[in-house]
Amino acid sequence: MFEFWVNLAEGLWKKKDSLIPSGGTPEERSGSTAVLNHILDRLIVTAIPEYDSGIVYKPNVIVYYHLPQDQSRVLKLLDLMTLTNRIRHSVQLATLVSRLQSHLPTKYKDFIIPLVPKLKARFQKYHVSYSVVLDLFLHTLVGRYLQDILGSPSWIPEASVDKVDCRCDDCAWANRFLRSGAVMDTFLLSQQRRSHIQGQLQTALQGGLTFTTIPHGARRYALQVTKRHETLEAGKWNTRVQKACAFIATVGTPNELARIMGDRYPDVQAALAGTKPYEIGNLTFAIPQVEGGTTAGSSTVEAATSGARAGPVVAGVKRKAEDDEDVIDLTSD
Repeated sequence: MFEFWVNLAEGLWKKKDSLIPSGGTPEERSGSTAVLNHILDRLIVTAIPEYDSGIVYKPNVIVYYHLPQDQSRVLKLLDLMTLTNRIRHSVQLATLVSRLQSHLPTKYKDFIIPLVPKLKARFQKYHVSYSVVLDLFLHTLVGRYLQDILGSPSWIPEASVDKVDCRCDDCAWANRFLRSGAVMDTFLLSQQRRSHIQGQLQTALQGGLTFTTIPHGARRYALQVTKRHETLEAGKWNTRVQKACAFIATVGTPNELARIMGDRYPDVQAALAGTKPYEIGNLTFAIPQVEGGTTAGSSTVEAATSGARAGPVVAGVKRKAEDDEDVIDLTSD
């Protein structure tokens, strides 16, 4: 249904001049405009969650069945938002793309980072190298990365750590070990419980740990789990900063990043320097004058927050009524 919703919204927008009664009263034109705006909003909001129909999220693994198609759907949605001036919806899309399902760094590595150059190339066809929609989309992705993956020298976000999906007490112990800076831990448990923990950890880290069964006393055994070098390095601050800088470099030059992040750019610099963790908050952006009659102005978007401190994200939650629609004058020439 994704193609149906997108094509219908695009078709309605292109036919808007014939759908608005030019000979009617100002009230009739205003009413028709409001109805059309509402329909366009509903179509785009309905299409957004269907961008990833080819992605299956499983505990600690993401399976991509149609990766090029899903990336292409993100491009189509951003094209549609740019065409119809649906600025705010790009935040909803970016939040959904970077949602906290499975292992977030894997989603960035496999899906988001390879998508950024395609986004930049796609939007070269517009009158500016970056549209407002793309700027807002990238702004959200950068913020989510800094908050939910980078963290700070003393804090590793939960989303950036490989973890066991099982919720039993033994696996909670294993997850505390994974989040800690400890190199090794010893699990003094029965054989069945040791086997359970080992299986869960092997699934979660896929080669990032070593396991040794050692005697403990006369008739007991324990499972000794040791983090490999690459696992230890991945959690270090310098490694996390290097990966963050590499991602940000794909987004743009320092000047481009300063424009995209706006007044949050100093916060980006502080996060990378390790002096202050980045926290997503309300986002204010300017809508510049472009060809086609869009009026300059500004708006405020309540960006979705996430991470260990802010709790899980529920993507796609309906906004307050006053923030639910972008009202656009479709009657202007």
